[in-house]
Amino acid sequence: MKTNKKRNPLLIVVVILFGIYASLYYLAESGYYDYKEYNKMIITEEAMKKFEDDVAAGKDITLDDYINIEYKDYSNNVSKLGLKTSETLENFVTKGIGSFFKIFSKLVTG
Repeated sequence: MKTNKKRNPLLIVVVILFGIYASLYYLAESGYYDYKEYNKMIITEEAMKKFEDDVAAGKDITLDDYINIEYKDYSNNVSKLGLKTSETLENFVTKGIGSFFKIFSKLVTG
């Protein structure tokens, strides 16, 4: 005989969110983020040392040789759709509220 157990979707969501929280907490406590920041600091110190050596050697100095700016574009079709939707909604709400107050002010001043 089979028993048909139905799972509570709210419980599943809470368990998933708790799992995400626990993993992020573990990463923070284990020093993962501190280690990443420490590595960035070491790279910066190495760039400063290289800069100082180049100045002492009298070499031509350009900023691009010492600063590494990494720009990552995380946009995709979903994020572009979300941005377009929020801009459209913002315009709709702004115009709607403006129209409402125009009508309301005409009724009050009558």
